[in-house]
Order: sequence, then structure tokens, then C-alpha cells
Amino acid sequence: MDGRGVEKMIKTQERGYIWLEQELRKYLGISTAGIAVFFLFLLPAGLPLSYYAALFAVAILANGIWCYLTYRRKYRDYLEISDCLEALETGSYRQKPEADALKTGIRSQMQEQMERVGRAAEVYKKQLEEEKENTKAMITDISHQLKTPVAALGLSLELLGDAQVTEAEKQEFLERGKREVEKLNHLMGTLVNLSRLEADMIRLEPRKAGLKETLVRAVNGVYLKAEEKKIEIEMKGFSDMEIVHDPRWTAEAISNVLDNSVKYSPGGSTISIRVEPMVSYIFIEVEDEGIGIEKSEYQNIFKRFYRGKRPEVEGQEGAGVGLYLVRKIFEEQGGNVCAVPAHRRGTVIRMMLPKKYSAESAV
Repeated sequence: MDGRGVEKMIKTQERGYIWLEQELRKYLGISTAGIAVFFLFLLPAGLPLSYYAALFAVAILANGIWCYLTYRRKYRDYLEISDCLEALETGSYRQKPEADALKTGIRSQMQEQMERVGRAAEVYKKQLEEEKENTKAMITDISHQLKTPVAALGLSLELLGDAQVTEAEKQEFLERGKREVEKLNHLMGTLVNLSRLEADMIRLEPRKAGLKETLVRAVNGVYLKAEEKKIEIEMKGFSDMEIVHDPRWTAEAISNVLDNSVKYSPGGSTISIRVEPMVSYIFIEVEDEGIGIEKSEYQNIFKRFYRGKRPEVEGQEGAGVGLYLVRKIFEEQGGNVCAVPAHRRGTVIRMMLPKKYSAESAV
């Protein structure tokens, strides 16, 4: 017998000993005392002593057998439940109840509940493993993205100190260094916002404000990037409305969506912003003419640290947290966000905000 078998046998013996001390002897003692009291009341009945003694012995024996059988049944139930718990403790989350577990009773209910707990724990474990792998990939990606601008910035500074470099070349290296610093600021700002959101340090402050003002604020955040690629950001006409939302963080979220559209759209294309009011919600759609999203990735792009697998995506700067922040900001305000394919090419990011914000809808 191996070490695990011996350990299991010892645990079984220990559990049996504890139950024998606490349960069997207690019930046996109480029931025996009850039988003795009962027979004491029978003494005045005038039964023959031999008959009385035989009846008392039979009662004691029957009581002992009944207590033992009851104990054994409870002990088996206890062992089955204990084995299930030990299996969960050691990472075996698939519980297989026996055929009689379908019967009614507390035992079957407990087994069914443990089976559900096992399935939930298995799902949670898979999610943790997936998130761990995504985090590893994200750290590698961020390390790579930090190395590139830092190396370029260091080279630019080194060349600026070279006496043989002309003024025109110095100006070019200076502009290049500024661009690399902007990349670093954008990456660090995104990561800081993410860490603040995860630590619940970002406090949304909903107030009644015009939606058009929020959209203009979002567009201004990416206007220069769009101008560099000759991308036109077109806002379809709509009647402005005041809704309760956080203008700052809502604009930040929409700006992240626009930034993605600019990043993955060709020069000279158009990004359209549409607002569609419904009965209870307002839809804000951002449609681009970019590279689009693979159908299999629609459910993943809003996950933390997720980045697309296409070469066009991997070649761009990013930590895979921009769209995750978008989802969190809208969900905190009782809305949501999703992605759908555009009619011709590109992607439509559809964001939704409730017309009437409430603390309950944001939970």
C-alpha cells in the first residue's frame, strides 16, 4: 500500500473513532437508560423474574443492533460527503453522485450542492488559469512595447549630443523623441487608469449633462491622431439631450473607441459617430472602415489584456486594456458595449447608456 493509501486509511480510522465516541455511544447510552427506566416502571406489574430478565436482555440487544445500524448508515453518509470535500480540496471538481443520490433527502441535496460547487470551482479555476496566461502575455507585450520607445528615445538623445549632427537632423531627432515620449505617456496612462479602476479608485460622478458635449470632448482627444492620417471623424446630426452620466469618464471611454478606430483604419477613411435614442436607452455607435475584427474575437476584445492575433494588431502599440476600460466604464453606469461587423468593411462599436441612471441599474 502506498503512502496515500496509508494516509487515507488512517484518516478513515480517525474519523470512525471520533464518530464512535461522539455518536454511537451517546445514542446507545441514552436509549439504554430509557429502556432501563421503562422496565423499572414494569416491576410492579408482577411479571416472572426470568421472563422479565429475558425481555430486558432482548430489548437491550435490539436497541444495540438498532443503534449500530443507524450509526453505520450515518457513518457511510458522512464518509461520502467527506470524500467529496476531500476531492474538492485536492482539485478534483467533477463529483459523480451515485444512483441513489437522485432520491429525496438531506443527503442527496448536499451531494447535489457539492456537485454544483465543484462545477463552479472548475469554471473559476479555468478562468484564473486563462487570466494568468493573458497576464503573462500582456507583461511580455508591455515589456516589448516599453523597450522600443525607450531605446529610440535613448538613441535620439545620444545623437542630439553628437557635434557632427546638423541642426536639421537634431530637430528631426527631437521630434522623434517627442513622439516616443507620447507613446510612453499613453501606455502608462492607460495602465494607471486600469490599476485605479481595478482598485476601485476611479469614482464615477454621474450628473445631468449634454451628450453632445461629451462626444465633442471624446473627439478632441483623438483629433490630432486622426488629422495625421487624414481620417475624417464625422458626427451624424442628432438632437442634443441631457442625460445623467459621468461626462469625463464617458468621454474617456468613447475616446478609447475612437483611438482604436484611428489606429486600425487606413489613411483617408472615415469614422462615423451615430446617436440613436430609444425608449429607455441611448445607443452611441462608432463605425470605422478599418481592418475589422475576426468573428471569433467579438466576445474577447473587451476582456482585460486581450489583443487580437492578426499581424496588423500585434504590430501596433497597446496593452489590451483600452476596450476593457470602455466596458467597465459603461457597465458601471448601467450600460454595456458590444462589437458588430460594419455593413461594408470595418467594425461598429455599439455603446449603450440608460436614459435614467440609478445606482441599482449600475450594479
